[in-house]
Amino acid sequence: TTSSTSATSSTKTSTTYTGSTKTTTTTPMMFKLSGACQYKDFLNGLTFREEGTTVSGARYFKALEADQYLYHDVDCDGGSNGVKRWIIDSDMPDPSVTEDLDRDNKCKYHARLDTANSTDLPSAGTWQVWCGLGWVDTVLHLDNTGIWPHMDGQHESTVLELQGHFSKHECSQQEALNSLQFELQGTTAGGFPWYKAKAAEQYIYFDLSCSGAAGTPARWVIDEDAPNVNLIEDLDGDRNCSYHAHVQTTDGKAPPKGAMWSVQCNSSWTDMWLALFRLPVTTTTKTKTTSSSTTKTANMNMMVSSATGLPHGLAVLGLG
Repeated sequence: TTSSTSATSSTKTSTTYTGSTKTTTTTPMMFKLSGACQYKDFLNGLTFREEGTTVSGARYFKALEADQYLYHDVDCDGGSNGVKRWIIDSDMPDPSVTEDLDRDNKCKYHARLDTANSTDLPSAGTWQVWCGLGWVDTVLHLDNTGIWPHMDGQHESTVLELQGHFSKHECSQQEALNSLQFELQGTTAGGFPWYKAKAAEQYIYFDLSCSGAAGTPARWVIDEDAPNVNLIEDLDGDRNCSYHAHVQTTDGKAPPKGAMWSVQCNSSWTDMWLALFRLPVTTTTKTKTTSSSTTKTANMNMMVSSATGLPHGLAVLGLG
């Protein structure tokens, strides 16, 4: 039994033109899994990202957080008389073979969904899940809702101020990053926000694979190279993980307010706590009856005195 909607029936595409050259970028699909039984609870909450296609033309997926895979196999034990099915497995599939993609000569995996349809995965379907004592009919949900954040106002702030004790860690080469204010520029092809420093050519962005190679962990990056927002991975296009700093995480909705980053210091990586303070967004409006003005600070409902410029009852702004 399957639902009428599909988790993988479409991908995000964007088209750009440079002169007479047309470039179309297809964004890999991602979805979050839920509904597995307690025995397989480690599968719940995993976000699966499209990694490529097998020799049969079917897409296959890998979880961002763990070595777990989802793929279509025409014959899971290579016996040439098996049932075509989608499989959730801890073994990596070999995309160059036509059957028994995990090469174990067995039908051994976490879950299966018998279907010849190798194109679409149901957003809610009844899978056979191994739940310890046997196979159990289980409705698994593959939800791509919320995977692609958009510019709809849910970002906590449009301006981030970076603070780090670079001198304490003898990392003077990165001291110029300290106190830079990064302004939200938009979203990348993956739907993740990216930022540019107001006073320098420095950027913060989320990269699913900084080298473009499969298996490279997702991360937030601070880089002097501007990201190509039409790409889904290796956004600076150098095929290498080269930048000022990074923090590994699968959360691409916003960079962490405070976290231990790996910072390039004197040709080696140094663990350093960096904070990104959310600065309030302000707009100024003038009233019709008076020449004075008031400033409204977003999400704080705080009035600033036009005479002193100081907020009533608040001495420091931007604490996250």
